[in-house]
Amino acid sequence: MRIEHLHLDNFRCFDAREFFFADGFTLPIGANATGKTAILDALAVAAGAALTEVPDASSRLIRRVDVRRTSFSGAEVGGIEEHYPARVAVEGTFDGQSLSWQREFRSAKSHTTHRETRSIRNAMHRLMERGQNGGEAIFPYIGYYGTGRLWLEQRTAKEGGVDPGEKISRYGGYRHCLTPRSSTRDLVRRIRRLTLIQAQRGARLETLTSILDAATNCVEDAASASFDFDDDDVSITFESDLRVPFRMLSDGQRGMAALAADIAMRCTILNPHLNGDASRETPGVVLIDELDLHLHPRWQRRVVDDLRRTFPRIQFVATSHSPFIIQSMADRVGVINLDASDEEPSAISQRSIEDVAEDIMRVQQPQRSRRFLEMSEAAEAYFRALENVSDDDAEGIQALRERFDQLRPLFADNPAYAAFLRMHAPPAESDR
Repeated sequence: MRIEHLHLDNFRCFDAREFFFADGFTLPIGANATGKTAILDALAVAAGAALTEVPDASSRLIRRVDVRRTSFSGAEVGGIEEHYPARVAVEGTFDGQSLSWQREFRSAKSHTTHRETRSIRNAMHRLMERGQNGGEAIFPYIGYYGTGRLWLEQRTAKEGGVDPGEKISRYGGYRHCLTPRSSTRDLVRRIRRLTLIQAQRGARLETLTSILDAATNCVEDAASASFDFDDDDVSITFESDLRVPFRMLSDGQRGMAALAADIAMRCTILNPHLNGDASRETPGVVLIDELDLHLHPRWQRRVVDDLRRTFPRIQFVATSHSPFIIQSMADRVGVINLDASDEEPSAISQRSIEDVAEDIMRVQQPQRSRRFLEMSEAAEAYFRALENVSDDDAEGIQALRERFDQLRPLFADNPAYAAFLRMHAPPAESDR
């Protein structure tokens, strides 16, 4: 499964906008509130159309909160207008077929339309029939990992839920797949069960190995992973021989280990016949909000390559505020810059981190701190004003004195510059 083109009408902050996606990795970037997460949500709506009639699967609808809103010009209070229809239209491929489909939310009292998704639903039905009749059916994984993936845990259903500790249908790999929450408990229980099966058989279980290898591949400096019955938890062993239970990992380590292992686990559930090759052979679309969440800059520079190497057939779309992740993007993959009015040059990986921050992310003089820039601007304004004030300009001198009093705290930790300021302080009234 691939999403090639997305067209949005009246969806979140977008009036009418279209986006194109690379086969491997696409990175929407931009300032806050420019629509990065909205792109992921729209893709979840589009991809979710394939799951509407799949057992145990979770879909994603257009909701009223997704409808674009504007304020009436000149309205002092209220005056919010909703714009309909909200539309998500896509072009892509599914099971080797080129398809197009769309979903709409036409009014405040309507529901997300279903009819215009017939092409993707029929393609999924054909895939399901082929799988049920013993054919070689490889189901794509569709997943969404939001910013709350580390802390917002999925609820365990009391009735009708899927217990990951028991044998489950292959469609259980789609359970809650488009809800941007974590399923860490399910993941740990699944790994525990596979470890018990491996011990009972007395032979290596390739399915278990693929899940643990995914976590190892995507955690910086990790050497191996296993289930530790003493801790009753998954443990990561690092190159330094330090062994750490999953619950005691740092936020960044735990987040990436859980994300990679969850993708791998779901790939093995959807395609059990692939065994240890499920992570490498399963196609699909995975959406990740804030990929750099809790990751050190050194780790940010390699995380894209780690994911692509571990899941080579999955199309990733991830948002980020990290110049290191942007710089790590190979020229063959896409960066969607929501801050730019035109397309950015393609050779991003050849740029310095300062060039990425300044030219692409619109950060003014990133090689200098914000405080340094504010101090320089304030000092320049002060000395320009000092040159233009005559001795008999009482109001101008008073304004300078007030500005001088405001500047002094800024330079308190720089004795040389503080002394220089004092030498150029405006005269006090007693000295005039």
